[in-house]
Amino acid sequence: MNALARLLFIAVALLPGSMTSSNKGEPSSDELTRIVGGSEVPQNEYVPYQISLQYQTKRGITHFCGGSIIAPNRILTAAHCCQGLNVTRMTVVAGVRNLDDRTGYRSKALNCTTHPDYTALDTSDIAVLSIDPPLKYNNHTIAPISVKGKEFVPGNVSVTVTGWGRRFAISLPFLEQFIYPNSLRRMNYATITNEKCRARLMTKVTERDICAQGLFRGVCTGDSGGPLVMKTSKGVHQVGVVAYGLAICGLSITPDVYTRVSAFSDWIQKQL
Repeated sequence: MNALARLLFIAVALLPGSMTSSNKGEPSSDELTRIVGGSEVPQNEYVPYQISLQYQTKRGITHFCGGSIIAPNRILTAAHCCQGLNVTRMTVVAGVRNLDDRTGYRSKALNCTTHPDYTALDTSDIAVLSIDPPLKYNNHTIAPISVKGKEFVPGNVSVTVTGWGRRFAISLPFLEQFIYPNSLRRMNYATITNEKCRARLMTKVTERDICAQGLFRGVCTGDSGGPLVMKTSKGVHQVGVVAYGLAICGLSITPDVYTRVSAFSDWIQKQL
């Protein structure tokens, strides 16, 4: 298995009960987790809490996971984005819509604290990165996302996920630039209950997870660790962290699985 696959989106094989993790070594251009479906965030519009987690490889610096800003020097992401990797080779880029944009703010990762209960493709896929220098908020391109609170999000709630995503589940080498756009993409769909999620092949889902599903859309291989958010009366609130899904992204018959942020509210606050 490619050494870099563990940094990325954890995949679940099509056969029930058969799960595979892609998280060893360095990120490969073919296996980065990306969004299937959705649309490009318009020019001059930003998702200020979204960051690109990047890794220094022999080929240069590459995006491999997403994350969200929860404090000037703290980033919320997935545990599998850190597992087995050299944190000193990670950087965080904030304040950009396009990965080619050189006007963003780059900080170095100092350490990655994963939840003590984390087990790949099973539970507690959540981590907090410490970064330096701290990010400077401007409330337009760089701003934190609300994560505090223990309210349980049920099924049939409208949610949004963002990421620098692969647009199709199948690779077509002659259309690489189209399949792997550098512009941030956004996708809307709805949560489903955990009972329905388990009935639709995601049998290991627990109350620490939250599932979402849409027609021919979903997270795929770079979106790992990225934020799932919902609108509330107080503004946008993060409810999930991209964890895992089917090996073939965007199939309407299977849900995407996220780590449920509310289940880890106390733990997250202790990391700030």
